Amino acid sequence: MSSFLSCLLLIFIFTFTSQLSIAKSFLPVCDNNKGNYTNNSVYHTNLKTLLSTLTSNTQIKHGFYNSSFGINSDKVNAIGLCRGDIKPNDCQNCLKNSSALLTQTCQNQKEAIGWYDDEICMLRYSSRSIFGLNETRPVYVEWNINNATNEDEFNAKVKKLLDGLRKRASSGDSNLKYAVGSDKVGVNNNDTLYGLVQCTPDLSKTSCDDCLLQSIKQVPYCCNNKIGGRVLRPSCYLRYETNSLFYQTTSSQSPSPSPSSSPSSSPSSSPPPPSSSPSSSPSQSPPSPVPPLSAPPPFAQNNTSPQPQDNKGNTSRNVLPKIPLMLFLLWSMLSSF
Repeated sequence: MSSFLSCLLLIFIFTFTSQLSIAKSFLPVCDNNKGNYTNNSVYHTNLKTLLSTLTSNTQIKHGFYNSSFGINSDKVNAIGLCRGDIKPNDCQNCLKNSSALLTQTCQNQKEAIGWYDDEICMLRYSSRSIFGLNETRPVYVEWNINNATNEDEFNAKVKKLLDGLRKRASSGDSNLKYAVGSDKVGVNNNDTLYGLVQCTPDLSKTSCDDCLLQSIKQVPYCCNNKIGGRVLRPSCYLRYETNSLFYQTTSSQSPSPSPSSSPSSSPSSSPPPPSSSPSSSPSQSPPSPVPPLSAPPPFAQNNTSPQPQDNKGNTSRNVLPKIPLMLFLLWSMLSSF
């Protein structure tokens, strides 16, 4: 009996560790202000159908999927974006995992967004049209707690690198708006600064540039003199690191231009093929800056879904808080035999 309970305890610990690892690599935001759906409703069925077919177009090679499913108030729109260096198979697997996690985490919310596996991919869906829109909320900000040695020089080089990448990425086509690069920093230029920026390619050049510009302006507030940082928004993403090459280098960072079409939509009787969409540039108000914190948490968040906060006002994320109690009860049962 004792060995049986020991096996149960080991299985439980292994399962919990695996779930905790997955939870830590997934950053969801559930929007409680855009409406809810009920289980097994037409909207729920359309959402499941759309997410299951979102990556079915094998002709897409640059990691951008957008499509619609359903009609009228039951229509669902979705966007899936993978980082520009991610291979198609890895991209599709990332989005499939995100689909499962996002619908489990944001049960019954019509609008949600999630970043998965160190931002390898982003998935969002909504009952409203989201194609071609420059959307800068919600925003996730993260920074390395370590400081650079020469603050002024380092901050200037971060801004210069990101500004250069912004111009390159915004000039991309309807398949890919992505740029990476590096620069030497530190004493005697012994360190390497790596940067990456990306927009959803359905944005116009102006909208992509504006989204990234807002994120670059955020860096001095969140990540001043920090050797690494990242800013995540629905429409764009930036990240920089020192001495840590976090992206895969490729022979060509920009795809050759190719024709694109609008995102497809269809009634719930037949799934639509995912496709590229034209871009537009609606006006957006600049986001309020995230204030600097003396002891930053892993993520400082400003999002549409309320999050628990600690007594310092920093956002905290509690994953499966009942686990320690359950472990204690299992261990007590084991000890009694």
